[in-house]
Parts: sequence; structure tokens; C-alpha cells
Amino acid sequence: MRHLRWTWPILLLVVLFGTSWGCHVMQPDRELRMVVVDKTVPFENRIEHRSLYWLLNHLSLVQSDGTRFDRDVDYRGAFPGPTPGDPPERTESLTREDTEANDVIYLADTYGVYREDLESGEEMKAALERSPKIYGGLEFDEARVVQEAFRSGKTILAEFNSMASPTGGGPRRILEETVGVRWTRWIGRYFASLESREEVPEWMRRNYRNEWKREWEFRGPGYVLVRDDDAIEVLTVGKEAKRVSLRLSRAEPHDPLLQKAGDNIAYPYWFDVVTPENGVEVLATYTWDLTEAGFARLRARGLPATFPAVTRKLGPGGGTAYYFAGDFADNPMSDRKVPLAGYLTVKRWTESVRMGPSENEFYWTFYVPMMERILAPHLR
Repeated sequence: MRHLRWTWPILLLVVLFGTSWGCHVMQPDRELRMVVVDKTVPFENRIEHRSLYWLLNHLSLVQSDGTRFDRDVDYRGAFPGPTPGDPPERTESLTREDTEANDVIYLADTYGVYREDLESGEEMKAALERSPKIYGGLEFDEARVVQEAFRSGKTILAEFNSMASPTGGGPRRILEETVGVRWTRWIGRYFASLESREEVPEWMRRNYRNEWKREWEFRGPGYVLVRDDDAIEVLTVGKEAKRVSLRLSRAEPHDPLLQKAGDNIAYPYWFDVVTPENGVEVLATYTWDLTEAGFARLRARGLPATFPAVTRKLGPGGGTAYYFAGDFADNPMSDRKVPLAGYLTVKRWTESVRMGPSENEFYWTFYVPMMERILAPHLR
């Protein structure tokens, strides 16, 4: 009897995992015609679109020729050289042929590749100092074909950084018109340790010294906000911020697109502050939780307490354009395969009860369920 008491739970786990594995393996392939643009690929980890491709493969989505999405080759942008530190082996621009052959165009990142990134020798981190651009920025012709695709009925997904530096004014205005938001010229990011020289870029410290005429002496967690003319604000937790303060929530009433997405999620990475045009739907928002001192700092810069995180614009030709005001597809998760049905649901639940901010919580509880809904109408 003692042996049976331990045998049944083990057998139950074997049956559960076996059933989950079998359901996943038997899941039929579905075709998705999507092209991804990622110009920020200094190294082979392809961090700006890696988690997106993990999701596509977990959902058994394939390209029009029946092959799986390969994060290493199936995108447009920069392709790393053969050894770390080499400049891109080649670059590929988004073309009209790409947009005509696909139903979904995803601008994951257009920031680019910079000299110091290649010389840093660290594949998971960009350099902490500004340096000359080797390649990057949305090109004028690329912005035009994205706009044409939207007007012809295609679905456009664009996220930070698609319109900020180094994209020029002309392409930026075209993209802003296409997705229906205006960039305020402000970007920001949460840092768990403002004193860390391994996390906070040197150019932020220099900008602060130049504007405020004092040394960077911040400690602990906080947010850094930067305008494209190098103006800078620092909001520290405990003084200007009450907690990890930028929270992402669904707008009321909840759109069906975000039915399974979470609310009040701490967003802990790069974001940009945008304003929507008239008629553009705001599906999710960021909201600051600050002290009065923190709100006074925002007001002095003309920055809002609440601003869009996810927007949607519907075009007269049946097209849909989404803008994600954050580095949504950049997630440092492993791209190891997990061949289990129900895995996405389990991860969404386990991450929702985790304490403290993490990119994993945002990815599993918000990004994944949102992307499942966005892509569903395009599957064949």
C-alpha cells in the first residue's frame, strides 16, 4: 500500500505530461504570411525578435512555403557578421514585394547597429556609450511601402523603436500618419539600480550633468526619461515614485483583443510617450504611480500621468495598424522549445502571481495573449 500511495501521483503526472505532449505534437500547422523588420541585430542572439519567433513556432505557425519561422534568416534588417565584433554581413530593406506577399508587417525594431555595440564584446547587452551608426533607422522607401500596405488592407504592427532616433523626420511622419500616433520626443526606461555603471548608459549620466550641473548620485530603483534634445528627468522610487511605478492596464471597456491579457502589470523596460490622433483607439495605457513631487516633475516637462501603451487605427481599405509604445518583442527568455499543450496558460498564471516587476511577467501575461488574438484572423 505504501508503494501504491507514491505510484499513483507519479502515474498521474506521466499521463498529464504525456497527454499535453501528444496534444501539442498533433496540433496542425497553420500558415501565417508575415514579414518582420529588425535592424537592431549586432549579435546572433537576435534579442529584439527572438521571443516573437518562439511564440510563432510554439503555435505551429508556418510560412507560405510550409517552413517554420527561423529567427536567424526570416526577417528584414541586419544580419550579423561571422564572428562577434564584425559589422553586419549584409542588410536587407523592407520592399514592396515583401508587403504584397504578406498579410502582416511587423516593425520590431529599427534602432540599428552601432560601432561600440560591436566592440563591447557582450552579446546580450548594447554598449553603454553612444557611438557612430553603422546601420539603422527606418528608410523613406520602407515607410512608404508600410503606408501603402496599410491602405491596401494589410495589418501593421509597429513598436518602440520604430519611429524614434535614428529614423529621420520624413519617414517618422509617414509612420506616425500610418499608425495614428505622434511621438512626443520622449523615451524612458526603468532601472533596478540607478547607481549601476553596468546598466545605466554613460550618455545618460553625461546628459544629467550637462543639464542639471550636478553629479549623478542616484541609488536604488527608478526611471530615466530622455527627450531627443538630451533633456533628462530621473524619478527615483521612494522620492518621486511610490513603487515600481509605470503600470500597464487594459483601457475600459476591455477590447476583445485583450480579453485574456493582464492588468496593472509593472512594465520594466524601454517605452516611448506618444499621443493618439482623433479616431485612433487606445486599447491599453501606461499610468504613473508617483508622489506629488514626481507628478510636479512630469507637469514641468508637459508629460502626462497616463498615456497610450497599445493603439489601433482602422483604415478605409480594411487595414489595421497597431502601435506598441514599448520594446514589447524584446525579452531575454530562452528560446528552448517546450512541446506541451497548455503551456502558455500555465505560464500566464504562474507569472501573474510572481512578486516584483519582470519582463517575463509582461511577456506571458500581456504580450502573448494579445499576439494570439491579433494573429488569429490571419491564420490559414
